[in-house]
Amino acid sequence: MKDVQYFTLLIATLRYKAMDAVGIEMDGLDITNNITCEWSHNPSIDALKLRWRTLEKEAKPNLFISWCWIGPWLDTMVDDFWLLTACTNGQIVGLAIFTKKQKTNWLGQNYDHYFLHRLGDKDTDQIWIEYNDFLLESSQAGQIREVMFQAVQSRLQPRDCVSIGASSQVVMFRGAFEADHARSMIPLTVWESPSYQVDLQLIQSQNQTAIESLSKSARKQIRRSIKKYECCEPIKLETAKTCEQALVLFDKAKHNHLKRWGGERGQSGFANPVFVQFHQAFIRHNFSSGLINIHGFSVDDKDIGIIYNFHFKGVVYFYLSSLAYNDDPQLKPGLVAHYLLIEQALKAGMKEYDFMGGEARYKQTFANRQHQLAIIEYHQPHFALSLQNMARGAKRLIVQSS
Repeated sequence: MKDVQYFTLLIATLRYKAMDAVGIEMDGLDITNNITCEWSHNPSIDALKLRWRTLEKEAKPNLFISWCWIGPWLDTMVDDFWLLTACTNGQIVGLAIFTKKQKTNWLGQNYDHYFLHRLGDKDTDQIWIEYNDFLLESSQAGQIREVMFQAVQSRLQPRDCVSIGASSQVVMFRGAFEADHARSMIPLTVWESPSYQVDLQLIQSQNQTAIESLSKSARKQIRRSIKKYECCEPIKLETAKTCEQALVLFDKAKHNHLKRWGGERGQSGFANPVFVQFHQAFIRHNFSSGLINIHGFSVDDKDIGIIYNFHFKGVVYFYLSSLAYNDDPQLKPGLVAHYLLIEQALKAGMKEYDFMGGEARYKQTFANRQHQLAIIEYHQPHFALSLQNMARGAKRLIVQSS
């Protein structure tokens, strides 16, 4: 099946007809159904903040495309960007921020690579945005998204590409241009992973507790681990009550996180000054709203771990854990900590506990729902890309036959 998809894409590439793709800067582009799109370069942050927060009232954004995330990202990391705005009848219905890097392909040809709400750099993108999308007025989100992506395509010159993600399947844009094969873009998946969630409303509807919703094996492991931890006194759960306490706990998480994931580039985020700077700003920016929830777990004055979560519109987003592992395999700090927080979220009436992307056994243990996330590059068809795809296809066939 993959080979058939590959050759379909290759045929679409070879059928490509050279067209003038004109970049748009502060010029309106009429596309369809009275939705117009406009590009602007480095607009005022204050004006953008007002637009973004106004549209959020009509949209249904997740955390990562809310101003809670976008604001600190712009403040700490972004010097140069392009804003894509969609309007209908004079009202803003869509917003998206793109950055651009100039690259060189394997034939030595220059091209522009655009990134949605990312910078295309390993250090800066280690903050890892998920559920990435345009900010869209919710009643016609699908239509606006398609029109905005057509505006992105119109901006791209031959050889240019745009990266979207990490995004869920519903916003992968795969079908955006399939109706017009002459203008079809070529999607290339560069990363994908399952994403795991605990539907707390489902558990509530079944009149279960967090522990009752789990398998017999998981219940046994958690109860045994808690019993061992509490041989002297109960587990102590402390949640940061002030911004200063949150920053202290975040800094304290550094030790065990580095110990587990390593101190080299691309390993623990705490080895990356840009990652640390962003989260310090993120915590300061959002603590007063109740979004930041950093929890410390200990027993008998010994640390079990720290969990860094976000609470946004009834969803608990698990972002980072820093756990104290020891030689006893029956002590499960991650299972115990997440169990306690899921039980807390149930009692608080939260809708979902979202483990987000990344394969992990403990996520599978708790999750009662999952879907796929991916980062996809959309390429303008061109000769170098067709040769590159042919080489990849040949390599894949050789590997499969060996």
